[in-house]
Amino acid sequence: MPRVTVLPNGVTASIPRRGRQREVAKRGEVRGWSTQATARLRRKFYGIDGEALDGRGHAFTLTVRDLPPSASDWSGTRERFLDRMRYEGMVRGQWLTEWQRRGVPHLHGCVYFPDDVEDGSEVVRRHWLSSAGVWRPGHSAQHVAPLWGLSGWLQYQAKHSARGVSHYQRANVPEAWKDGTGRLWGFVGQWPQREEAHDVDLMTFWRFRRLLRGWMLGQARASGDDRRAAWVRGMLRDPDERRARVRGMGEFCPEDVARRLLEAAEVR
Repeated sequence: MPRVTVLPNGVTASIPRRGRQREVAKRGEVRGWSTQATARLRRKFYGIDGEALDGRGHAFTLTVRDLPPSASDWSGTRERFLDRMRYEGMVRGQWLTEWQRRGVPHLHGCVYFPDDVEDGSEVVRRHWLSSAGVWRPGHSAQHVAPLWGLSGWLQYQAKHSARGVSHYQRANVPEAWKDGTGRLWGFVGQWPQREEAHDVDLMTFWRFRRLLRGWMLGQARASGDDRRAAWVRGMLRDPDERRARVRGMGEFCPEDVARRLLEAAEVR
């Protein structure tokens, strides 16, 4: 039976597999961003309840001057930094690795401290400079800014989940890391999540897909993004009719909008 799942920051429509599930192959060595990794990150962002995030949030982009010779060197630097954040009382954190045009990695992310931590931005900056010191990070090259409540969180997650695998910051893997990049994103601590699944009939599933596509097209046109609009118009097309009938969708969408679209789709 088709299912529409409404989440705080997004919505999915799919036809779950029934019966015996295929065995999931073990993940091999990570060699950069993949379509699957990007989709898993987006799905994680969909379900986080931003209204339940407590503490003071800070978003960061942390850089180094020199390229760590291997992915394990970079992972060690990241883990040292996260250990220091835990020592400072970090409530929760999220991180992802991308690359500059010159092939040197940088760390995007956010961290939440208890309310009594006054200058979290300086705490983040100081500990990164210490953790990554061997790679010569510059003080002025580190960007840390407060996340102001729910709106700040929503802006952060929208920005860092929109990029696909072809974006230069995700595709520009250093040659020395081609054999393995290690994990490229992760969450630390407790992130409140919720979702609401609705089993629907096939006609409702099809109507909902069309309504969601229409809403997405309106958003693309309003932003003046012609490439996005062209992609949205054709997103449900498939030369295989059987596959087209069951094609799933997932998109960032305000929860109240997703509910209204589902209500409209259920009207007979």
